[in-house]
Amino acid sequence: MVLGFPTALLAAFSALVVSPAAVRAADLESALAGQANLTTFRGLVKNHTDIFANLAKGVTIAAPNDNAFMKLGNWNTYNESTVAATLKYHILKQIIDMPSIIKGDSVWASTSLTDENFKVTGGQRLILTKQPGGEVVFTSGFATRGTVLTEDLPFDNGLVQVIDSVMRVPETLESTARSAYTDLTAFVGALYATGLMSEVAQQKDVTIFAPRNAAFQQLAGAFADMDDETLKRILRYHIVPGQLSHVWELKNSSSLASADKGNKVSITRHTNFIYVNSAEVIQADILISNGLVHMIDNVLSPDKAGARPDVTLTTAQSPVFTPVGATATGTGEPTPFASDLPCTASCPAARPTGRLNGAGTGEGDVERPSSSNAGVALPRCTGLAGAGVGIGLAVGAVMVGL
Repeated sequence: MVLGFPTALLAAFSALVVSPAAVRAADLESALAGQANLTTFRGLVKNHTDIFANLAKGVTIAAPNDNAFMKLGNWNTYNESTVAATLKYHILKQIIDMPSIIKGDSVWASTSLTDENFKVTGGQRLILTKQPGGEVVFTSGFATRGTVLTEDLPFDNGLVQVIDSVMRVPETLESTARSAYTDLTAFVGALYATGLMSEVAQQKDVTIFAPRNAAFQQLAGAFADMDDETLKRILRYHIVPGQLSHVWELKNSSSLASADKGNKVSITRHTNFIYVNSAEVIQADILISNGLVHMIDNVLSPDKAGARPDVTLTTAQSPVFTPVGATATGTGEPTPFASDLPCTASCPAARPTGRLNGAGTGEGDVERPSSSNAGVALPRCTGLAGAGVGIGLAVGAVMVGL
């Protein structure tokens, strides 16, 4: 015992000295330098002190490893604004340790990407989901996913999670439909046909219930004779402005006010199924720059807002519109509105416009990215092949970082 120093006090002092909590956490550079596979990300951090030098306290950084950038392939060709937006998108505004996420649940985390071009309150979102095997997967725009390889590296301002993919900043509805979710091209074409695209693009915190291409194709005859004002009403009824409603926020017996003069759409949940009026949600939480999209299997009608699903059916719900013409007899029809998508610089020669002209039904019309991490996919003015759908709905979820 030290002369004149009580044993109990000496023990407490010794514990304080060696306690991990008393050891100062590493700065970000030191934390990253301790990992052999973060060379590219470390270089980006050093070259973007405007983003990383004054980080807020209590953040989580998703750090793509070197292999993630190698998969991306053309990272060095990105312009500076794209690089900056991507880096901000990898900074979560709250500390999220991986053990805290429950298996099967998801966390919708707000990021530091709050630039005015991205119209989501609190910052663009990343979705973190713990898989049955215990690994955590990040999901970003264009359904780009990355698995956490190294968890919970501490640094002065929070935690670093090392992931195996570069997260994709959510893009516009049009870009997302053209290049990642081609089963939404008829809906986007209909917005162009009615002049509503700019209206939708300017909305903030938007939730869109977008029918898949097959839903429009089934009603090709009905749309052919529909006037523009009626079609506008129908499309606005699929759009909920100013209310970002992730799948876990779609509560049974709740309703949401649509852009069609506030007329409401109603939510029904039955076991693992979610319905909007009587249309089933077949793919949820598609992230876009000003909100999110839920893909549904039928077209909604504001004049049949009382439609509800027959949950006893083992087959798809019937459409609320009556099929007419060839589709009523099961004969194939071109997908409506697809030819209303404007051509871009990467398109082949312009095709005739018109609701039913030149739509085609062949899956060869679309060139998909070879990988979800293949950089910015070139848009196409065709693309009617349905993206694979299969709903995976999180039963529980948490919203953080707002």
